[in-house]
Amino acid sequence: MDLQTLMAERDSYRPKDGEKKKRRSGEDLGIESFDPVNYVAKERAETGSMWLVLAFSIFVACVMRYTIMPGLDPSNADLLYALPLMFVFLLPTLHRNVMPKKWVEHYKGSTWFKATFLYVFSWLAVSFLLINPPMGDIVAPNVSSNWGIIMEDGEEDHAFNMAESGVLNITQGYNDSWIVMAFSDNDDPSHATYNATLSNVTKSWTLSDESSKFSVIGENEERLLMSEIDTDMGVAWAFPSNLNVGTYTLVVTVLEDGNPWTNSRTLEWTVLVSEPIV
Repeated sequence: MDLQTLMAERDSYRPKDGEKKKRRSGEDLGIESFDPVNYVAKERAETGSMWLVLAFSIFVACVMRYTIMPGLDPSNADLLYALPLMFVFLLPTLHRNVMPKKWVEHYKGSTWFKATFLYVFSWLAVSFLLINPPMGDIVAPNVSSNWGIIMEDGEEDHAFNMAESGVLNITQGYNDSWIVMAFSDNDDPSHATYNATLSNVTKSWTLSDESSKFSVIGENEERLLMSEIDTDMGVAWAFPSNLNVGTYTLVVTVLEDGNPWTNSRTLEWTVLVSEPIV
């Protein structure tokens, strides 16, 4: 078969002009025609919405931090989260009253969805910065590691008994002893005051702070007062002598002059005094 025959065969399969399938336009397929003017206006409206929401979230965070928090009882701290989250419902009204009318017509459901996420996470980020050092401090120091008791064992030696699962076991007839633990804080733990009491069903003891006495103890025992972090603070209280066999409750109260309110923390553990093994 020669070339001319092949070309004639091909032409026989081509549809005639009247039989050609009519192509559908983009409009027939439901695709909107691209309008560059409308596109630019919509992008400007979305950008304006973003900056408005950012400014509003910063404003709310500052008002809550410097106006509401100083006069609010820490026990009602849930209000600091509930009130700003309720402001999410004000975003559509805020846009309609602040933004130009030519932009408002471009705002739809997707706009409020994006604005809600931007507002919530921006408000959380700014609030986190405002309530933590150096701009604030709302959390009292906490125990940074295990705690226990240091007991004299001879003239210069000391033994350390570490608490396990919040319970400290000691044997009756012990020598001079000190409850020891280290505290950490997001600021300076030395700015706080630490008080400890020991009690049972019949009596209570207020333990005296004797942290300064541990400067004369050897390096190994002194290290027990500190955690692996240099900024932590070691605290020691003299343990009452000649306690009877029984169960005692150790309560440590931490008070700190924070910003904007006074920070407090109460820690409670159990001390078991047992009879010596013969």
